[in-house]
Amino acid sequence: MAIVDRGAPYDFGGATFDLDAEADRRVLRFVLSQALYGEATGVYCGLSLYSARSLRAAEFYVRQARQELAHLRLFGEIFRELDLTPEPGHWVMRLLSTHNDYYPVKVLLEHAVGEGLVLDVFRDLLLQTLPDDDPRVPSIKKKLRVICREEEEHVAWGEAEVRRLLREEPWLRTPFEGLVRLELGVVPLIVRSLRGMAPGHPVLAHLDGFVERAVAHARAQARELGILPASEPSPARALGAVAAGLGLYARSRVARRRSRLERTYLGELGFE
Repeated sequence: MAIVDRGAPYDFGGATFDLDAEADRRVLRFVLSQALYGEATGVYCGLSLYSARSLRAAEFYVRQARQELAHLRLFGEIFRELDLTPEPGHWVMRLLSTHNDYYPVKVLLEHAVGEGLVLDVFRDLLLQTLPDDDPRVPSIKKKLRVICREEEEHVAWGEAEVRRLLREEPWLRTPFEGLVRLELGVVPLIVRSLRGMAPGHPVLAHLDGFVERAVAHARAQARELGILPASEPSPARALGAVAAGLGLYARSRVARRRSRLERTYLGELGFE
């Protein structure tokens, strides 16, 4: 389970999708396509395994790779159950899912914050707004609950690793703050594509509130992890953190993968 409590799910007030209405199906196709793309990027676990900094990290990436590939198949089954065809990932989703070879940035943006936001979409949006009276939904929700349980494991890993990284490399705190601010700044952009798909739809009427709640979850998570300050800093302080985050991200894009376990395995196994 995730270390940081994400609180109660967002309340959609009983609003649900009609799985036979064309506009509703367009919305679900878009949302599920982003989920499918995110699971497809689970192949990056292979790159992460190669450069894992510890035996524990390597074990996590082996487990995550198996789970992400299973999620990919589960979402494929959901598309078939709904008789939908996936579309390509949105540019924001592609940006947020990009593999990063610099381990601290990957852990923060993908596992802790990124998968935390994904968990909110699966748990709060999909599980609440798919209509239980549709015969296709019980099977779909069963799959989603399996995915949510495993995504919680990934978030918990990211949170624990972020705490460890900040203890060992406290200088990361400021650029991490900037990276969180940047990631949360682009998240609302993905909802723009949804607004015109079903004007006046009761679920989409909650869209702004849901996104605000998801971002609030991520901010609370970052505060509990010691990344964001308890109170909002001055604009100059926040801008400085963003600049530091951009600098760290630029550095991370030219990082090279390096295998470490062959140099650390004796200590990891307790022989040194």
